Amino acid sequence: MKKRMPLFIVLLAALLVLLFFLLGQRSGRDAYAEVLTINGEPVVLGEFEMVLKDRVAEVYGYFHETYGVQDSAEFWTKSFNGEIPLEMAKKKTLEKLKIIKTEQLLAKQYGLTDDVSYRGFKESLAEENKRRAEAVKKGQPIFGPREYSEIAYFNHVHDTIKRQLLDYAANHEARAANEALHTAYESMRKKGELKKPDRIRTQVVELAFGNGDGASSLTRSVAVETMNGIRSGLAGSKEADAVVRQLGVNASVKERTFDESTYAVDSSEEEEKVFAAVRKLKPGEVSELFETAGSVFVLQCTERTPGGDLRFEDVQERLKWKYAEDQLGKRVTETAENANIVIHPKVYDEIAVR
Repeated sequence: MKKRMPLFIVLLAALLVLLFFLLGQRSGRDAYAEVLTINGEPVVLGEFEMVLKDRVAEVYGYFHETYGVQDSAEFWTKSFNGEIPLEMAKKKTLEKLKIIKTEQLLAKQYGLTDDVSYRGFKESLAEENKRRAEAVKKGQPIFGPREYSEIAYFNHVHDTIKRQLLDYAANHEARAANEALHTAYESMRKKGELKKPDRIRTQVVELAFGNGDGASSLTRSVAVETMNGIRSGLAGSKEADAVVRQLGVNASVKERTFDESTYAVDSSEEEEKVFAAVRKLKPGEVSELFETAGSVFVLQCTERTPGGDLRFEDVQERLKWKYAEDQLGKRVTETAENANIVIHPKVYDEIAVR
């Protein structure tokens, strides 16, 4: 016959299990414990620590550079001339969160999103990583990482919110601010910020070279030396054709005009260097020597006509986005600076760099 366990032992065992569970829960870290609120919007532990981790390198770098200290067990809680790394990191985290929450709340206000909670973010992160894992299994292409880290996905999501905010501001607020846009246009025009590129006419003198095998073929070094001679002749404001004839060299002379249409198309890095040199030239002046795969050339400015100012219509779209960006930035900064912060010390004080 089996011996029955005394009732008090059963009750004691149950109590110990319950105490273990309760103590475990208390000592465990609840990622959704509320650390503080910013204008009424909660910031939970997991969210705070995620942003805190992104500040660690910056704070450590500051103390390393300023005080020459190395990382150690007591580094984060030790005072260096009155500055404590952990407190600085937490303060920087709070400042960053004020901006983040202000932008999130604006997105909610404009109807761009309905959930800016950390819990919602974590659920979205899990779903996105699950989708990516399934796509990889099926051999389907994915853009970006195979699996998002928490901070990388947060930055991705929040960057999207910021783009949506700017788009909203540009299309709902800046569009209506016609007087402000005209004021901005006049201000920029008076500062000379809306000038069209000057129309610059040039003579391009080019000399081909090869390996020197043919009777009329020049080596690169000879071509460079000859072009330097041409350049010296042009420096006296002589006509390009006259200099080439006088030196008796087989160089081509072509006219090329640079204006706003020239800069409107995509260009190679080498072309950009040419554009930059031409924009500095005054009539009669000669550029530095340029080299291609099989030739060397210089440009002489023969005429320069001021480009004038861009019309309001030409820059209206640019002004609209600039105005929206400035106004949105001011609103976010002012709201964040004046944010109502309520900190829960019991949770906040226990946060550490782990």
